[in-house]
Amino acid sequence: MQCEEARDQVGALIDGELAGDVRREIDAHIEGCGGCAQELSDLRQLKRQVTAVRAAASPAFAARLRSALDAEAVRMIATPQQNPPVRLFAASSGKLSDLVGGRLRPLMRLAAVVLMSALLSAAATWFMLSGTADRARIESDVLSAHVRSLLQEQPVQIASSDRHTVKPWFSGRIEFAPAVVDLAANGFPLLGGRLDYVGGRRVAALVYRRRLHLVTVFMWPSAGPEETKPSIMKVNGYNLVTWSKGGMTYWAASDLSENELLEFQALL
Repeated sequence: MQCEEARDQVGALIDGELAGDVRREIDAHIEGCGGCAQELSDLRQLKRQVTAVRAAASPAFAARLRSALDAEAVRMIATPQQNPPVRLFAASSGKLSDLVGGRLRPLMRLAAVVLMSALLSAAATWFMLSGTADRARIESDVLSAHVRSLLQEQPVQIASSDRHTVKPWFSGRIEFAPAVVDLAANGFPLLGGRLDYVGGRRVAALVYRRRLHLVTVFMWPSAGPEETKPSIMKVNGYNLVTWSKGGMTYWAASDLSENELLEFQALL
């Protein structure tokens, strides 16, 4: 088997679409050819990057990125006389056989790898910055809502220490049932609850007391099912802690010490 023939089959090899004599022949060639082995390694890394970005991307962003990459592939790589259009971002199938056209020359395949790596790097940076910006906005909303409640005569809309009174109050006001826990026995009596607005959504807010300090807990349904450990931060003299569990995202804000706020978080 010649290098050109082997490299035409690399995408199908990685996708597990080769079997029998063809698979054994290409395996034998790659084992003895350093250039083809390197290309196989590069494409495996590329597939891992594609998979990671595709998993993290929202459907709308994935569609926009796929469209942009398709256009770039046609412009930079494919020519009507020599090569069919090549789909660089195989978002629907995730197959490298869709990514690497059978008649692409080695230098063109390398260009595809370089282009895709650059675009994936840009996408990864976009996700990181977007996630950081979203978190900063939520952090600001949580702190503002907590401080605003302290300026009001009554920080709750439903004043009660009975969770069986507070929880039903939210019914019909929000589209989920908040977890209302009575922590009076642990030194954090429940004062009541209210509706608030955080991160562009309506959320449930529960208010607890610790001596002369108030703790506001904001909650809403999580985007994913995974649980996250508590992450604490200090902003303008207040402590904030966020975590996820049971399909819900939680943020708690207070001027309590970091240790006491984490003690409170562990009880929820």
